[in-house]
Amino acid sequence: MTTNAPLEQRTVDELMTRDLLTIAAEESVLMAWELMCRAGVHHLPVTDDEGAFLGVVDAQTLTAEWHAATPCDARRPVTTLLPSRPPVTVRPTATVAEAARAMLEADRDHAPVTDERGVLLGLITARDLIAALAGVRREIPERAGGMPSLYRIEPVLPARGGTAADGG
Repeated sequence: MTTNAPLEQRTVDELMTRDLLTIAAEESVLMAWELMCRAGVHHLPVTDDEGAFLGVVDAQTLTAEWHAATPCDARRPVTTLLPSRPPVTVRPTATVAEAARAMLEADRDHAPVTDERGVLLGLITARDLIAALAGVRREIPERAGGMPSLYRIEPVLPARGGTAADGG
């Protein structure tokens, strides 16, 4: 479909965000918060050690589940914030109307975009839909290869008990 088609007939592939910052399942809730704040994003796809997609942590869930009074709570795995049911996903060939319905049915402001094997290809968000509705064109770079552009930041923390001054 072309970009001249009515919005509800355009495909998710035309609007989805492909370059995603992800977080590993074993990372902490605090790390998720830090990544969201520093990167200025509201959604973090969670992946396991092999890179398989597990779900999405969003800023709304993270802030609702944040317990500042218990510091150990910030160290719990980010997977504790994932819904108990599998995420509702859409295919890149789905129409924007289908994606919007999936988001409404899941009561989420996003829908992960996966291929037939469940590999994460991107994310479509309410912001993407609003930008398209407003006629704001975002430059979505073409992918060079078969793998999506997913980024993962690894934290570098000092060893327990050591200080930066003594090298550990």
